[in-house]
Amino acid sequence: MKANILVCGKIGAGKTSLIKAVTQLDTVPDSAIIVNRLKTDGFDIYETDIANFIDADGMESGQTINDYIEFIKEKMINRLNNASVENLIHNVWFCIDSSDEQIQSSDVNFLKVLDDKVLVVLTKYEKMQKNQFDNLVKDLEELISQERIIVVSNVKKTGLEKLLDKALHLIEQCMNGSKEEIQSFTNCWDNYYSKMINRWKEKTNAEADECIKWGACRAATIAIVPLPLADLGPLIVNEAYMIHKLAGIYGYAADKSIIAMLGGVAGGSFAGKLLASFLPGLKSAIAAGVTYGVGKAAKAYFESDMSLDINMLKEKFKLGEKESKTTDWEKIRLLIKNYSKAAVELINFE
Repeated sequence: MKANILVCGKIGAGKTSLIKAVTQLDTVPDSAIIVNRLKTDGFDIYETDIANFIDADGMESGQTINDYIEFIKEKMINRLNNASVENLIHNVWFCIDSSDEQIQSSDVNFLKVLDDKVLVVLTKYEKMQKNQFDNLVKDLEELISQERIIVVSNVKKTGLEKLLDKALHLIEQCMNGSKEEIQSFTNCWDNYYSKMINRWKEKTNAEADECIKWGACRAATIAIVPLPLADLGPLIVNEAYMIHKLAGIYGYAADKSIIAMLGGVAGGSFAGKLLASFLPGLKSAIAAGVTYGVGKAAKAYFESDMSLDINMLKEKFKLGEKESKTTDWEKIRLLIKNYSKAAVELINFE
């Protein structure tokens, strides 16, 4: 048994790059990915031991969505003309550039046609702007369940493990074989991806830790403001920014309710900020420690597939806050280069 995964979307959405990111070396040649390349020539099929990745033409400027939908449907139907279940499309990855400001009518129509098989993949996470991203996710959630929206970065190799996990679940639902056949397929899938996933986990873990460190350092700098409570708003914005970035690193399109829940961590975060506002000599260390604790709790939450309850999150927060006390945040803050860039990111976020 082998899965067939159709990857489609607009030109420039990163379809071929995504296939290259989730397959072993040399599956997709570098020549297949060219900057400003207008289109894939028809349907390119990249075969692996566990799946055929079908790289569809991108929807071109001026092409109507109905024409593009018919083009995709025709391909799916033609694969079944010989009545072979081996040609069944098990999964559709509909790629959307996450820097787009809003969902387009063409995206809406496409999702309505292929809703039961489709995963929406928001690509280019490393380039996304918070406000644009929020609007995009809000519109998408009116069309498809949040669990089918995955945020990825082909460059940083983040979100890919979550995408494959969701894809495997849908593929298993489509397969009508015996339990033994499905288990055999799953074993092959796991064997194919085991080394890649381990590498991705290492990169994701490092990326998340770096995000938390930057968040804590920004908090330490914000807390230098001498007036009580004057830094409370910026600290909250900084914390939300950190949680938003952590969610994207793990492939989640976190909404405001998730960010607010993690930011609160059973009240510990807010209380820490208030305390920081009235203890000038300790403000930087307290602000950094609270932000670091929230970051560690958020990281654990996304690592658990958002399954940790509030009590577990509170424990993770306390452990993170305790760990932060061994760190000289002021020294790290002064050593970090390009701090002005981080400040600009925070202003854009707010």
